[in-house]
Amino acid sequence: MGEDDANHFAKCIGAGVAEAFKTCRFFLGVETEAFENADIHPEYITTVEVAKQLTGVDRYVSLETHMKDLRREAGKLARMRNLGNKQAWSKFAGILGQYKFGKKDSYRVDIVVRPSAGDQPPLLLAEAKLGVGNVPGIIKDIDRVMRLLVMYHQLELLNQNPVYGAVLFHSAKQGGEDDAAALAAQKLLATVDSYLSSLKAKHAWLHAKTGLLSAEANHQPVQGYWEHYGENEGDGEMVFAKTSFTFVPGLVLLSHRSDVDNVAF
Repeated sequence: MGEDDANHFAKCIGAGVAEAFKTCRFFLGVETEAFENADIHPEYITTVEVAKQLTGVDRYVSLETHMKDLRREAGKLARMRNLGNKQAWSKFAGILGQYKFGKKDSYRVDIVVRPSAGDQPPLLLAEAKLGVGNVPGIIKDIDRVMRLLVMYHQLELLNQNPVYGAVLFHSAKQGGEDDAAALAAQKLLATVDSYLSSLKAKHAWLHAKTGLLSAEANHQPVQGYWEHYGENEGDGEMVFAKTSFTFVPGLVLLSHRSDVDNVAF
């Protein structure tokens, strides 16, 4: 691998999401037991497949990393880069004291890509969110990633190294027109883009972009079972599994690097 620019990460994330779709479609629309419609939430599958695409000989990938561990590592790195500078150390201690992640300091990041060299901050911090209509969830994940980026910025760790943040999501919409999920995703992206504009106005160093990665429709064979209810024979109805769905992945990319502005999703 060896690449660490915006286009590279967008490409890897897109490839991972595509692989996740190939896996998920074997589960969607399949009945496992009577009265159970097998809905396999693809968020975890997406996380794993994206992480696989991001691995390389010069980096390693962690899942579900505690944000407090990232804070501790950032503090060590900031102090190491300012050995003997007591004033800087005091400043960093004050900054780190502002960062507690959750009431119990227990928040995590879905995917963290670190360089093999231990004297650099992470290359990528990524969150996965399920559901095209989950605007608050997407914004919450953006805020989570942004808080880390702001921390690195305040600790002066962005001066020499690239650090990117990503929030990825996707929607599986049952039936209907193939472009219905894409239209819903575009509405979400318009809201997210407006929120990103407010963040960029607040943080002059921030570059951010959002867009759809791709859209694909998959038609499942009709499967179903008879659901019996009531006391009389014949009381019930035929319950069908999903017969088709449209899968639409999207991405939000954040960084202090300007290459985000021209990234191709």
